[in-house]
Amino acid sequence: MGLNYNFKKMHLLLALAVILVALLAINPNTLALTTTCDRITQHGYPCENHVVTTSDGYLLTMFRIPNSHRMESRKVDSRPAVLLMHGTQSSSDMWVLNGPNDGLPFMLADGGFDVWLGNVRGNIYSRNHTTLSPSSSEFRDYSWDEIGQRDMPAKIDYILKHTGDKSLHYIGFSQGTRIFMILLSSKPEYSAKIRSSHMLGPGVFLCHVRSLLPTLLAPFLGRPSALATLYGSISTNAFGELINTVGPGLCRQSSFVPLCINALQSTAGRGSPYINKTVLPEFFATNPAGSSPRLSLHFFQLTASCKFQAFDFGPEENMRRYGQSFPPPYELENIKLQTPAELYFSENDYLATVKDVQHLSQIMGDQVIPHRVNLTKYNHFDFILAENVKTVVNDCVLDKMQKYEGRPFNGSLCNYFIDKPFDEK
Repeated sequence: MGLNYNFKKMHLLLALAVILVALLAINPNTLALTTTCDRITQHGYPCENHVVTTSDGYLLTMFRIPNSHRMESRKVDSRPAVLLMHGTQSSSDMWVLNGPNDGLPFMLADGGFDVWLGNVRGNIYSRNHTTLSPSSSEFRDYSWDEIGQRDMPAKIDYILKHTGDKSLHYIGFSQGTRIFMILLSSKPEYSAKIRSSHMLGPGVFLCHVRSLLPTLLAPFLGRPSALATLYGSISTNAFGELINTVGPGLCRQSSFVPLCINALQSTAGRGSPYINKTVLPEFFATNPAGSSPRLSLHFFQLTASCKFQAFDFGPEENMRRYGQSFPPPYELENIKLQTPAELYFSENDYLATVKDVQHLSQIMGDQVIPHRVNLTKYNHFDFILAENVKTVVNDCVLDKMQKYEGRPFNGSLCNYFIDKPFDEK
């Protein structure tokens, strides 16, 4: 009986291996070899590659769209810089997948802005260091603390030095909102360098997340333990690279499209009809884009603790690093921006829930302006990948930025938000 069972098991594994090889042979993932710059220039826009060195030696790639070929017949006095930062386990690719008509970077370039697309340490575009090997455990020894306190100021200072500007606009999605708040809490002087800020899916607090993996794993990995230490010692990029290889081939086949959508919606919010299905192969070719196990643990910790705080190493290591036995909170009350941060969120977002955005808004008061999408099924990834993202979100963001610049603006493009964002429906 045992022999027969093992024989059947071997046949199953062999069959899966054959299917995998066939998928790789029929659908080689050339998309993964395409860079953000490739995706930009194929639409006729110029693109530059810039490498920034952080204070602790990480080499971070930024892609720049300095102008737009669509602007050749129009003159602008200046092109203010705007930095866009991606979500967790993602990269600058996510911003350009929706193409030149709907993608926010292209719209910004067409609108007269100098567009910079950042990447955090450890992802596919920032996997180098001045001294450390990318495969070493020391290289992966970071969380959102280091990204907010080291990556973010390095990027902002580089852009401002390169352009000669004193401040820039900032747009963050998901993780990009979290690291922005860590920066401003830790280094309040950077508030003066932010002209306006726009937070898409602002998952700063993660107490009420409904996404599948965090809700399953946070109870086990959300506090320092032997299990969390074991998880933190494992590289997470191999599984992501497998998805990058197999995912595009699967998602090109109509029979597998529902599976691809379900995989996204289990993370972002179920039932959304707005996903642009044509970008699914490219999305899975570029996501996950790489991260560190400690960053994942930081996510689980914020979910379990319901706090916005530094990474928890346990009492002994906390005392050595922080001078106290518990991780210090990020003091959001101390953030004083030149203009309020614009928060864009939705009811069906599993990663930036209404309750958590309301908690953030209550703490920051008049430092934020909340905008809740009036489409009840709009989910987390819809802020980037929806077929209607241009009219629902991007037109509004661009129009507000034109207003902040003192340029002509429409004033009637923010039509998809409810008047009282935190009222129960």
